[in-house]
Amino acid sequence: MAYASRSGRKPMERASKIAHAHVINDPGVRALLERCHVPTSPEDLTELSVLDFPADQDTQTISTVIAVDGGSTEAFIREEYPSATVTFFNFGPLMLALKDLRELDAQEFIFPEDLQKLKKIERFSLAMPTRNVALLGESGLAASFRRTLHEFVEQPRSSDSPLGDTMRWLLFRGWRGGPKPPWTLPQCPNACGGPAIELEPDTPPQTACPTCGGPVYTIDALRLHERVEEEQGAGAVTAYLLTTLEQLVIAHVIRSVLALKKTLLSEILFIKDGPLAFFGVVAPMRKPMQELCDHLDGTNGAPLLRMVGVEKSGAFVEHAIALEKNLPKGVVLPLRNEYIYRYIIPGGGTAEYGFNTYYGRKFIFRSHRGEVYVCTMPIRGDWTDEDNVLAQIAEPLSVISALRCSMYENALVPVALANKLVSLSDYPSTKILAAFARDEVASR
Repeated sequence: MAYASRSGRKPMERASKIAHAHVINDPGVRALLERCHVPTSPEDLTELSVLDFPADQDTQTISTVIAVDGGSTEAFIREEYPSATVTFFNFGPLMLALKDLRELDAQEFIFPEDLQKLKKIERFSLAMPTRNVALLGESGLAASFRRTLHEFVEQPRSSDSPLGDTMRWLLFRGWRGGPKPPWTLPQCPNACGGPAIELEPDTPPQTACPTCGGPVYTIDALRLHERVEEEQGAGAVTAYLLTTLEQLVIAHVIRSVLALKKTLLSEILFIKDGPLAFFGVVAPMRKPMQELCDHLDGTNGAPLLRMVGVEKSGAFVEHAIALEKNLPKGVVLPLRNEYIYRYIIPGGGTAEYGFNTYYGRKFIFRSHRGEVYVCTMPIRGDWTDEDNVLAQIAEPLSVISALRCSMYENALVPVALANKLVSLSDYPSTKILAAFARDEVASR
């Protein structure tokens, strides 16, 4: 790593202009590259096992779309000490009535007050210490990270219960009757070296480690603190934290609807920006989320819960773009194990792709208008039964087609709107939030 210029009086150390020659001439490097391969799209159309998607699908059941998106940005809080940073998060669910969207689509001119109907969003904002910052009274960054997240999810809300209640509802399967399994923490989050700790359904949001007496929070079940380094910071877990909070909000809305009227769920389509999955240390959350989806199975096999994860980037999106010229309009391409490992993700194996991270099945959908989407949806029953799959995805995908947004490539109106309302830009948001953080910290 090169030397930086802190005061500006001396130049920064520049990288070598010839060191690459040693890498190129290294026989071990050349041998490794010769062994590598990158998947390519299928050239033969007969290899695409697609499902035909009828153009005139009935969309009478779903009347409301709830899209969840979020954004984050890291800001330093000292001009002279830029390694001390706080990360700001902004996320929330946006509710859109399909009736309002269809009325806008029929209008010759769209006025600002008409568009305002679509912007019914509840924002959640969070500031998280991520590098060289500690809360007063805490022993370090990891303890500060845990306490900040605990206080956020347990924060009382004027018209709703805290997110922490939904967290416990998920962990202990609050939708089920009878005995509920505990949730095991493999070690004390205070790193005291004590034995595993079991959180029971009646465990309060904050309890104490029986070994060291340190605080144990419900949010410790996410185990994000295990990736927080006192010197390197919490940057490695901010992406995991954001996507976890987004999915916790989805579960929060589902829980609220169930408390109101269970059958209302069939009228809502939940759209998440990104796949329906938990990655990294929070991957164990996939299991209770999968069980919730299986529980909300409706009658006669019809799904009661409609949820779609739509991806904007990544290997699957790149594959879909490369495949677009060979993919007919109005088809669904289920992405099963053999296809994924042959054409998208190098490798293979007998285990189902994403079996410990995904709670939905992946597929590529090309609408009758030509837009291409990479989606994840919970599928009940036999994933290889075409009739079963089409019966579950038909109406949600018809709604996806109706939500097209021409402003961006293969975009959806609710996702684009939610992103506009919660995303934090590099400029000016980051600069403004950095100035805000510096002023607030300096004033204490």
